[in-house]
Amino acid sequence: MAFPPRLEKELTELRRHYTIDAVEEKESITLIVQDFPLGEGFSRASSDLVLQIPRSYPDAGPDMFWIDEDVKLANGSIPQSAESTADILGRVRRRFSWHRAGWNPTIDNLHGHLEFIRKRLREKK
Repeated sequence: MAFPPRLEKELTELRRHYTIDAVEEKESITLIVQDFPLGEGFSRASSDLVLQIPRSYPDAGPDMFWIDEDVKLANGSIPQSAESTADILGRVRRRFSWHRAGWNPTIDNLHGHLEFIRKRLREKK
């Protein structure tokens, strides 16, 4: 299977700044952004960040994200809407059920999605 052309282009650009593994699955492409910075207020400075990209990308965008299961807020609590875990590629990860409102394939991209995640992590709810 091949990656959607736009996804391939965006991955090439993002790999200038991040180490990213991509695993092709039947329904989606799982991206693992290694050592993604979490910002202040977490139990660790960084974590692997997992995104599941639909095969129909960019018509459909990514939803939710996952980080290492042991990451919590600095005070030891679990962030809001991150209570669930899931086994992804043989490793248990914490699911952040934080959804973007309105994916627009003509203007939205992975760069913007990572910025959404960064901003949401700074809110630390």
